[in-house]
Amino acid sequence: MKNEADTPRKFSIKFTVGSLFIFATAVTALLGVGMQYYFGKQMSEEHILTRLTMTAKDVSNHIHQIDASATSSAGILRSVADYSDTQFSEDEIQHVFTQTLIDNPVFYSIYFANQEEFFFQVVNLESSSIVRGKIGAAPDERWAVIKIVGEGEERTRYSLFYSESLELVRTTKQTSNFYPSRRPWFDNASKNSVYKTDPYLFQHLKITGQSYSVRSNKGAVIGVDTVLSSLSEKITATELGMKKDDGVESFIFNNRGEVIASSINVFQEVEIPTSPPLTLTKEQQALLNDKEFVVSNQNDWGPYDYTESGEPGGYAIDVLKLIAEKTGMAVEFVNGFSSAELVKKYRNGEIDILQPVLGAPSEFGLKSHPIFYGQLAIAAKIDIPMPVSLTELTNQKVGVVAGFGMKEWLLERYPTLNIVEQPNLDLAKRALHMGDIEYLVDSYLTMVEMKRLVKITNIHVTKLTESPLEFSVFMQDENSGLMQVVNQAIDSITPEQQSALEEKWFKPHQWRGSFAPYPEVYELATQKDKHDTMNKVTIEGEHRFLYITKLQSTRGTSDYFAVLVSEQVVTDAVTSRLSKAIAFTSIVMVILFPLAWKVGSPIVHPILALRKETIKIKNREFDQLASVETRIKEVSDLSDSVTEMTQEIQHHEQQQEEFVEAFIRLIAQAIDDKSPYTAGHCNRVPEIGLMLAEAVEKCDTGKFKDFKFNNDDERREFRIAAWLHDCGKITTPEHIVDKGTKLEANYNRINEIRTRFEVLRRDAEVEMWKSISTGELSKEEAQAKFDQRVVQLDEDFLFVANANVGGEFMSDDKIERIKQIAQQTWLRHYDDHLGLSPFEEMIKPKSDVTLPVVENLLADKPDHIIERVRPLEFDPEYGIKVQVPEHQYNLGEVYNLTISRGTLTPEDRFKINEHMISGIKMLGALPFPPELSNVPRYASTHHETLKGTGYPRRLSAEDLSTPERILVIADIFEALTAGDRPYKKAKPVSVAVDIMYKMALGEHLDMDLFLLFLESGVYRDYANKFMPAEQVDEVDIEKYLKSKPR
Repeated sequence: MKNEADTPRKFSIKFTVGSLFIFATAVTALLGVGMQYYFGKQMSEEHILTRLTMTAKDVSNHIHQIDASATSSAGILRSVADYSDTQFSEDEIQHVFTQTLIDNPVFYSIYFANQEEFFFQVVNLESSSIVRGKIGAAPDERWAVIKIVGEGEERTRYSLFYSESLELVRTTKQTSNFYPSRRPWFDNASKNSVYKTDPYLFQHLKITGQSYSVRSNKGAVIGVDTVLSSLSEKITATELGMKKDDGVESFIFNNRGEVIASSINVFQEVEIPTSPPLTLTKEQQALLNDKEFVVSNQNDWGPYDYTESGEPGGYAIDVLKLIAEKTGMAVEFVNGFSSAELVKKYRNGEIDILQPVLGAPSEFGLKSHPIFYGQLAIAAKIDIPMPVSLTELTNQKVGVVAGFGMKEWLLERYPTLNIVEQPNLDLAKRALHMGDIEYLVDSYLTMVEMKRLVKITNIHVTKLTESPLEFSVFMQDENSGLMQVVNQAIDSITPEQQSALEEKWFKPHQWRGSFAPYPEVYELATQKDKHDTMNKVTIEGEHRFLYITKLQSTRGTSDYFAVLVSEQVVTDAVTSRLSKAIAFTSIVMVILFPLAWKVGSPIVHPILALRKETIKIKNREFDQLASVETRIKEVSDLSDSVTEMTQEIQHHEQQQEEFVEAFIRLIAQAIDDKSPYTAGHCNRVPEIGLMLAEAVEKCDTGKFKDFKFNNDDERREFRIAAWLHDCGKITTPEHIVDKGTKLEANYNRINEIRTRFEVLRRDAEVEMWKSISTGELSKEEAQAKFDQRVVQLDEDFLFVANANVGGEFMSDDKIERIKQIAQQTWLRHYDDHLGLSPFEEMIKPKSDVTLPVVENLLADKPDHIIERVRPLEFDPEYGIKVQVPEHQYNLGEVYNLTISRGTLTPEDRFKINEHMISGIKMLGALPFPPELSNVPRYASTHHETLKGTGYPRRLSAEDLSTPERILVIADIFEALTAGDRPYKKAKPVSVAVDIMYKMALGEHLDMDLFLLFLESGVYRDYANKFMPAEQVDEVDIEKYLKSKPR
């Protein structure tokens, strides 16, 4: 104990801090800069939030204005529809429409259509920046009038272009197949209110938009169109007050997650290779000339056929575009209708091509060659069991989307299915969520993407085992010539084009469909407390701010406006001011640094010294730890605390090491105790390994002169690996480990064979007495025949019994004799299906034979084959290279008795060897600390050879370290000399050494290490300690040392 009088005076930390004022000043300055950054960033966020809130109001007002103006204008213009035939000329209608468009510049067009298919439209060419280019108008043209009249092939579209002063500039004329009555705005128009469509593809402009329509008393329809590009232009980065390259993403979407307008294109375009036009006959070309074919386009069946803000997209759409490119066919996609409505229009002749359909020609007409294949899948709530085939379903309600042949296809193959049709995929998903249906069946890719995009967590999807679905396009029966052209185009699609289509549409990272591009956005839209604020989110690994708000609507719909802003945009706003503050602070700190350094020495030096001591703790150099002498009381107390803590850590570490090693020994003991025939193996191998490792460390010549364990940790690592080298055997069945005879399974089946021989002997004796009683043979003849039969049976059984032991090599003639003995038969009178366990009943095939039954004396039966419960697969990172047998076990009697060497079949041998694979998996799953990181490797390579023929990794000499080679020798020597194996006797030491020498010659183990094993006397020390005296004989090691290969 220290003398208090001799202890140097200690100072309080308060006195020391007072002398470090400058240092504190510097910290204060840094805190000030940090606070400036924090509040500056907060102000930047608030500034951006204010701008986004104002933009959201502008967008909301813009949508509200469009809704209100379009609804009001359509209602006012109903009079045109009511009186156009009697009171208004086309010029007057054009004037009214034009004036309305001037008053409402956000309108794309206003049009009139009646039940006689007359169509009249005025287009505002400046309603959006893309309208003029899409419609092909010249810069000096301000208005376009489109008039469509006529029937059939005489139906004509007139396009009249006018200047700013409404003077006619030019007129174009072309055939048309556009009929207003087939459009959704005409079908759904009402007399009572203005109807607003979902986004769809405008027929003439070929861009997406929305229509407002109202029906007159005479049945005619007045409509107002708005293009979504005008809405997208309102939410660009520039409109939000940010730079174009700031990475700002904004979009408007509805409560189903479907995008209405967006400032970005989240789809990564994949270029589809072009191909030259097909060579068509004149007759085929005539079928295509001057005709535009109407093609169906579904709303939400991604990734095959869907619309995104009204724009057609999907795998099937691209295939149809390829067909059009190859043939010169003009196609027009029609969307905005449900699947059932599209089928109805197809049957009514309003649609020429229906696609993609899963059906038979009898249902839809002419069927093309397949345009793609899809895997059938099923979705259900996570608490409902999933079938692997539809044959497993009986009365459960199975939902499918109506219209395109799925129901008919399923009922044709599974007539008992209880199918509930749903109008579309979105309603089907809701029905599944609400429990109206128990299962939903559709294409696998469709349902997986549906689940991913809207982050459904309570539904799981799985593939079914049914054959792939075949999807085609359909036409009416009278179009056989045209269908021939389409098939020719389908067949000409190249592998490169096919690959590009699959890359574009079938890769999960590519397809976004018509939904909001990020599930996080849709998820936050449902949380009202997250609206109208800056939410920090992580999307695709990038930190961003997400602003989301619900837009006002005159129609009560739930549309949302969302903006994603990179965190960098927010921080850039304060970086400039912050950099100036940091520069000024740095200059002051540089000026004060020498003084601060001098004044801070009293506290810095002891702290640094204490830090050096903590490095010793980190490196676990506990014995070299020293106290730090300082006059600062708190630091001195800290030093004492560190010393005391180190002692506790050292004590705790020792306890932990003892616990871990005891636990490892417990596992090894459990493995040994599992089989009475291998007791002690896991205990003895570490003994040999450590003895040989010590001998190698002492070797100062040859290839091992530089080998040393660097510290006790490495030595402990090797010891633990030796203890765990057979840990995988805990998974190996006992009857495989202990198999001492060929017929042994869970018991030695030689007793069954012996009983059959007894039956044959008694049959022979019965036959003898029968022949005597019937007078067929004299007593002497019958006795002689019986004696001859008994001799044969005795010899045969003796041969079978000896073969069962597996003590000698089975040559071909011995194998042939086993097969001949097996051909003998006996009569079974009792049913062999009685008294079986459930597992045995499952693997034993049903039999309708009538008893008694003739059985072979030895047989390989189907129920002798034990299949694997699940496929055996290995993680590539383990590097396992083994040949896996077809079956898990083969208990066939002839198969086992004809094993050429030993008692193990290839299946048994694999099961034994599999303990290495189990060990690799078990040890690979354990979080070993750095000082024990080599344990899994050391413990799993003792069955490898130097020439790469071992298992389970087939490593070669270059891959095996010295510790691994030591364990190979330890394991082999213990196995050869162990006296507790049921399948062999213990080898004398000399025999074991000779066997190992031959193995070393064959590169099964390291020759130099083996010779050191002999020369050092490790083999003898181990033998004297663990083997009985009669097993320890003399070994002439000189003959091995002299014959060492050069």
